[in-house]
Amino acid sequence: MAHPVLLLLLVLLLVSPAISSSTKRVQPKFPATFYFGDSIFDTGNNNHISTLGVASHLPYGRDFPGRRPTGRFSNGRLVPDLLNEKLQLKEFSTPYLDTNLSDEDIKTGVNFASAGSGFDDRTSHLSNTLPLSTQVDLFEEYLKRLSDIAGDREASRIVTNSLIFINSGTNDFTRYYRLLRGRMDIGEYQDTILRMVREYVKELYNLGGRKFCLAGLAPFGCIPLQITLSGDPERACVDEQNRDAQNYNSKLEKMLQTLQASLNGSKIVYLNSYQTFTEILVNTNKYGFTETRRGCCGTGLTEVGLLCNVFTHTCRNSSSYVFYDAVHPTERVYRIATDYILKKVIPQF
Repeated sequence: MAHPVLLLLLVLLLVSPAISSSTKRVQPKFPATFYFGDSIFDTGNNNHISTLGVASHLPYGRDFPGRRPTGRFSNGRLVPDLLNEKLQLKEFSTPYLDTNLSDEDIKTGVNFASAGSGFDDRTSHLSNTLPLSTQVDLFEEYLKRLSDIAGDREASRIVTNSLIFINSGTNDFTRYYRLLRGRMDIGEYQDTILRMVREYVKELYNLGGRKFCLAGLAPFGCIPLQITLSGDPERACVDEQNRDAQNYNSKLEKMLQTLQASLNGSKIVYLNSYQTFTEILVNTNKYGFTETRRGCCGTGLTEVGLLCNVFTHTCRNSSSYVFYDAVHPTERVYRIATDYILKKVIPQF
């Protein structure tokens, strides 16, 4: 009869490989993620520049871990935070201008987005924020820091295999184009923006990027502030603006297909933000939303940025609202959007 101790050792040897394999950490799909764009993605860069376009005060961030404002234009986390967590990279998306960036932050990717910005430099000049051109310049600066930390070969590997996510354009059409009305046809301005998009992707490609996701425009005619500016007492979505968004998106999707074919080794995925957001607005009961035409902050008609502040009344349950202020969605919406991205976009890489 075998000794009991020997039997115990044999059992441990047999089961230990199974234990170690079951607890082994899954390798992330991307070594890093990089985010470019506007307030939908900005996790705090505007806190570090001279602009009035900030969300570094309550009630922004009231549902963020620690219940503190961070510069995110929402009650909680944004898509870059939620996606990074789902991709098992890190809990949040760190703004590049954060002075406390760690080496690990640098190696796993940073966020260059700036609230109030656009593809068009002139849009960003309206509120003194960082246009895409400046964000790309910062990315080039970032690459030098990455090489200093990880070495040239590893830095190249990280950038080549990482996800570059761009979400911009809404401010170009809702803010700057409003000043151009009568001087430039909407179709002409759309084509102008698309040429800018193409050049920015090419620049990022030349800097080593190969995997890109570009978001189309959401139905911005349904943004509470846009509805308010339209003057419609019934507070219906502004159909003309939504049609403009759809036309632009159709052009963008086609252009990206052509662009990918011209950039050897690239993968460019189009994110249909319009469809995603419309699904939420149409099927409110499915997602548990009770308010789609007003924001949670103040009257929900005009309050955004500095007008949404500690003295402004906010709704009790932000999860039942599509918008937190008069422009930006709640974390609940961002969670739905992140699930869509994980299901429809990420598998394409």
